[in-house]
Amino acid sequence: MKKSTVSFLVAVSALAFMAGCGNGTKESPEKSEAAEENVQDYQEETDGAAAESFAWLPAGVERQEAETEPNEELRQLIVDYYEIPDYELADSRYYYSYVDLDSDGKNEIFAVVAGSYTSGSGGSSALWCEEQEGVLQIKQAFTLVNIPIIVEDNEEGGPKKMIVERSGGGAATEYVELICTDGVYNSVSEAEPAADLKNLQGVAILCNDMADDLETGNYLTLEEPQQ
Repeated sequence: MKKSTVSFLVAVSALAFMAGCGNGTKESPEKSEAAEENVQDYQEETDGAAAESFAWLPAGVERQEAETEPNEELRQLIVDYYEIPDYELADSRYYYSYVDLDSDGKNEIFAVVAGSYTSGSGGSSALWCEEQEGVLQIKQAFTLVNIPIIVEDNEEGGPKKMIVERSGGGAATEYVELICTDGVYNSVSEAEPAADLKNLQGVAILCNDMADDLETGNYLTLEEPQQ
């Protein structure tokens, strides 16, 4: 439940208690119904905003939220790669999913790093990582990434396309294809628009409402874990 909703309910409860102490009567049915309607309206508005942010996803695409378990090796890799100052760590969030982008039968990690140090009006920074000889390594870094990200099915094998939202800079929002050639994806800024979103098949990773997560505290940060 959002903080503002909680505050609203606490305020309503307090008023009800004070009224009961003053005249020995319970809160009127009219007040209770009004409070419930206000809370319901707030929740419907929030749910509607989240639904709108995912409205572009095709019906044939499975939706998956980011992993919720902290990944210390990934966290440290992100901090070191971007050289993020200590004072920025607590306010820097990371979202990650396990996904086999190169179709080799082994999952890699795709992580998006959101915060004032790694994000801008066009999106956030992202890393494609894989384990090599027992150590997590960066395969490629990206910029201007927005979530969620569609990983398109590839029945023929080989690298899979990613479909991402490109926005910001005053340009109209569009959805573009990231295509892997010789082990490297093209950049978001250079990508061509996706030809046919409607009939895409695949999985949408990192299907998280970042605005809602920020308010509820439901996210992972780059802050070093407390001992």
